[in-house]
Amino acid sequence: MMNLLKLVKYDWKRNAGFLLIVGALFVLTGGAVTVYSEVKNLETDLIYVLTFLVYLAITISLGVTVCRTYERNLRYFNRRLLPLPALYTVLSPLLLGIAGLIVIGVVGVIHLIVLGSVVDSVHLRVFDILADRGFWAMLISCILFVLIVFSSITVAKVFRGKKGSWIGAALFVGLQLAIQWVETKLFPSMNVSTDQFFKSVNVKITDSPDQVVHVQASVPNFWGPLLFEAAVIVLLVYMMTYLINRKIQARG
Repeated sequence: MMNLLKLVKYDWKRNAGFLLIVGALFVLTGGAVTVYSEVKNLETDLIYVLTFLVYLAITISLGVTVCRTYERNLRYFNRRLLPLPALYTVLSPLLLGIAGLIVIGVVGVIHLIVLGSVVDSVHLRVFDILADRGFWAMLISCILFVLIVFSSITVAKVFRGKKGSWIGAALFVGLQLAIQWVETKLFPSMNVSTDQFFKSVNVKITDSPDQVVHVQASVPNFWGPLLFEAAVIVLLVYMMTYLINRKIQARG
C-alpha cells in the first residue's frame, strides 16, 4: 500500500504544475462568473448553466490528465522496471483522478453556498445530492468510462505502430456499445440507466422562509445496473493487469 501511495505522489508531482495552473484558472473563472452575473443581473438559470460549464471544463481537463498519466506509466521504461504489481500502474492514476474529483467537489460545495447567497434566494441542500443513490451511480459510471479509456490505451500498447492506435480506438467504441447493449438486455424495464443521472434529477423547493432546495434523482432498478457496472470494472482491471504483466512488460 505504501508503494501505491508513493506512485500516486510521483504522478502528482509530475502533473502538479499543469493541475495547479488549471486549478487556479478554474477558481478565478468560477469567481468571475459569479461576480459578473451579479453585476449584470443575469438570469439565475443562465448563471447556473455557466457555472456548470466551468466545472465541466475542469473535470474534462482532469480526465485527460489522468489518461495521459496512465499512458506515460505504460510507456516509461523506468516505471516498468520497478518491482511492483501491475495493478498499481492502473490504480495510481485512477486514485489521482478521484482525489482531484474530491477537491473539485469541495470547491463546488463552497461555490454553491456562496452562489446561493449572492445571486439566489434559495439554498441547495448539498447533503441531498451526496445521500442520493443516483449520485453514486453516476460516479461508478464515470469510473467505468475512465477504465474503458485505460483499457483502450493498454490494448493499443500491445500492438506496435498505427495498428495499435486503430485497434485501441475500435475497442473504445466497441466496449461502450457492448456494455450498453448488455445492460439494456439485462435490465429492459430500467427507465434510467446509471449514466443518465442528470436526466433523472427532480428539484423541490420548500415553503420555508429560506427556500431550501431538495434534490433527488429517480433511478429505478438501481442495484442491478450498479452491480453490473462494478463487475465490468473488475473485469477491465483484471484484463489490464494481465496485459501489462504478460505483454507490455515482456516487450519492455
